[in-house]
Amino acid sequence: METRSADAIPAAAPTPSVATPQRRRASDAEQEGLLALIAIEDKLRAALLENDRLKAKNLSLARALAEAAQLGIAAHHLAHHDSLTGLPNRLLLTQQLQDSICAALHRHRQLALLFIDLDRFKLVNDRLGHIVGDKLLAIVASRMLAAVRAQDTAYRYGGDEFVVLLSDIGDLAIVDAIAEKIRDRIDGCYGIDGNEVRITASIGFAVYPVHGSDGYALLSHADASMFRRKAARSNLEHSAATAYIEAPHVDER
Repeated sequence: METRSADAIPAAAPTPSVATPQRRRASDAEQEGLLALIAIEDKLRAALLENDRLKAKNLSLARALAEAAQLGIAAHHLAHHDSLTGLPNRLLLTQQLQDSICAALHRHRQLALLFIDLDRFKLVNDRLGHIVGDKLLAIVASRMLAAVRAQDTAYRYGGDEFVVLLSDIGDLAIVDAIAEKIRDRIDGCYGIDGNEVRITASIGFAVYPVHGSDGYALLSHADASMFRRKAARSNLEHSAATAYIEAPHVDER
């Protein structure tokens, strides 16, 4: 058995580590910096998520606006065009006629209106039905478009009535020529659903500023002119030049 010497010195116990104030401050600063970094990362992550959300919202809003615009364009087209023939309707005629009158006044030019009515069209509806009548109107509209100039506009005024706006008329002979061309295109036989339909057209006209200085006066004169020709059963029996001479006095008051 080993005998411990009386003079032997016992080993010293390890001294516990004591944090100095400087070390504590450094540790606290590191922890604060780490927490601040985590907070910054959280804010950045939240900002990116918000940015993605706003992008998606903006994209959805852009799509909604585009759809609304398309619906608006479609609604405007439906409000200003005839659903059967696709031609501009009476409402658009009223607007564009006034604009054309202002342009003609500014440029010291003339314009003309042709008022077209299909003769005995009611008999087609009564004998063959409205489906055949509608198809006839659509074909007539197509033929009419093929007869006018690029700068002219054909409108469906209502029922079996059409109006053609002839802009920038320098020579009144143009009115006669276009009206005759339209009548030649319209008059004739149409094969529709096994039926042979013969139709003719009566055409009246008015010239600005001879027969009126506003849209209402021009349309009224063209309508009356058409009925005179229908009653006489002779389309365009008077030339545009004759109508020019016979024009009633227009009261500008």
